Amino acid sequence: MKRLICILLTMLLMLSMSVTAFAAEFEIDEHFTMDGMSCSWYQGYGPTIKNHTMTLCLPIRAESCSGDITVSIALDDPNVFLLTADPKEVTVSPRDGIYPVKLTLALERYRRNGDFPATITIKGTDEAGKEILETIPYVIRIRDGYGSHETMEPVITDVVGSLDVGTEGSLSLTITNPTTTQSIMDGEITVTDSTGEILMSGSNRFSVLEILPGKSEAVSIPMTVKGNASISQHTLEVKLSYKRLGKAAEWKESFTVPVTQAIRLEQGGVQLPTAIAGELGNMTLPLMNMGKGELQNVLVKLEMDGVLDAQSVLVGTMAAGETKQAKLTFTPKLDSVGTHSGTVIINCEDAYGNALSETLEVTLQVDEPIPEVEQRQEEEKEKMSPGAIVLIILCVVMAAGLVTQGTILTNKIHKLEEERL
Repeated sequence: MKRLICILLTMLLMLSMSVTAFAAEFEIDEHFTMDGMSCSWYQGYGPTIKNHTMTLCLPIRAESCSGDITVSIALDDPNVFLLTADPKEVTVSPRDGIYPVKLTLALERYRRNGDFPATITIKGTDEAGKEILETIPYVIRIRDGYGSHETMEPVITDVVGSLDVGTEGSLSLTITNPTTTQSIMDGEITVTDSTGEILMSGSNRFSVLEILPGKSEAVSIPMTVKGNASISQHTLEVKLSYKRLGKAAEWKESFTVPVTQAIRLEQGGVQLPTAIAGELGNMTLPLMNMGKGELQNVLVKLEMDGVLDAQSVLVGTMAAGETKQAKLTFTPKLDSVGTHSGTVIINCEDAYGNALSETLEVTLQVDEPIPEVEQRQEEEKEKMSPGAIVLIILCVVMAAGLVTQGTILTNKIHKLEEERL
């Protein structure tokens, strides 16, 4: 228990050191309310506009700064029609640990509603007199002007699905805001499959806080693929709900993405002769497609250095549940006597280009070739069956019996002739 407490304390200390090391020199205090603010930044503070002048309050804290700070704001795109003059830089002294900064911006009388990215620049010095500089991104939002001249049509691109049957996957896409003056705010993405076989994981909505004008954001949405999903192209509808200039809007597009399954090609074991002596050899490898999808370009290759050049056979296409045999013949090189190790390589891919490669280890004993005369004698011996041998023996015995019987008869004839004389 003590050891666990020590570990936790060490982790907290390291975390606090990390936060301190990367803390900003200047920060807006989101919970402080200064003069001119109706509420804090945390509660949703927004600048006020009166007589075409915008006043922006910034309660700034500075940990390392000593003395006054200077603050300015500038539009990221100075060519937009919004300001009548460049905002003035202000110098502020600290009060009770807070720099109460007020920036004023002179707005064009005929300005249009929109969201205009800007940058707040804060400068000061530390106790050693070294300059400290910090920039804070900000968006000037105009809602009291004339209507926007732009139409918002979000662009959804780079839609890629990583969707396998019965697994957790994802749908990646990029959302681009094509406008120059409107943000996509409070965005929520929903994805639906017409078959109901692909679902969003967890919540049925994916949040996108804000996409600034002219910017893009890449997102990856967690998805779940049911175990009975068909291995085919699925049509997914992507709906983006968002706000533009404070009003609700929606954009829909449909995309086709494949549902795949991990390649399941099973092999039944390489069948090779245990030994070979210079003659033609055969290799057989049973293959079984255990997946739901078709496999293409199934290729089997036998490689054995010093024994034979690489031999391969194209099994071709294998339908789901189909079994095929890869067969090839080979002849060992003349100087390859001995025991050799090699590999059988299986390659294939599915209809969507996903590839699988598997390697099997094999051994082969190559013996000295049998001389041609001995080989023929051996072949003749192998051709003679036991029945033929017995028949030959019987024939020899019968022939010997006939010869013996002929000799006996001849002797009897000679004896009879002698008695007559």
